[in-house]
Amino acid sequence: LNDSINDRFIKEVLPPPVFPIDKNSLYKNEKEYNYDNIKKWILREGKLSKNDIVDLIVKTTQILKEEPNVLKLKDPITIVGDIHGQYYDLLSLLDLGGNFENNQYIFLGDYVDRGSFSIEVLILLFVAKFNYPTNVWLIRGNHECRNLTSYFNFKQECEVKYDSEVYGLFMLAFDSLPLGSLINGKFVCLHGGISKLLNNDVSNNLTTR
Repeated sequence: LNDSINDRFIKEVLPPPVFPIDKNSLYKNEKEYNYDNIKKWILREGKLSKNDIVDLIVKTTQILKEEPNVLKLKDPITIVGDIHGQYYDLLSLLDLGGNFENNQYIFLGDYVDRGSFSIEVLILLFVAKFNYPTNVWLIRGNHECRNLTSYFNFKQECEVKYDSEVYGLFMLAFDSLPLGSLINGKFVCLHGGISKLLNNDVSNNLTTR
């Protein structure tokens, strides 16, 4: 019901959807998610069903597991820092950077905690990674771990919006994230930068699993 008791002060802003997004809106075809539909659905604070978010996490985790620990990428590429659960800021950033279909992005971690929409950030980025696996790259930040997500708010967000199983699956996805990237053989992308104790030629010491 849009406004069952006629108490919405800003009536042009639609209320959050009552039910999860349906299968016809979730998928564009058998091999691709409908990114635009999902982005708009989440913008209204809509949810995916438990089965659908589990399926998305599992499929994206499999893609991440097949990637090396250190990605070897070429420009042009847009480098994005911490998002920290700010879904609406992520949309503004993507409006500036262009769509995933025609632009390459690398996200440097810290997708979760602090902001209230960490799950929404991950859903959109996992959908983008699944649809455009060679244009969207996700590496691990220090918040993509069990201790910080428990200390901050991501674990609680998962349990409120879904349950502990979804949280556990996100942790397994985080375990599979690459740790860094080398762009054009010379630019190192890491979430936390390079330690002062590292005094060797970085390019000769980067290894892949």
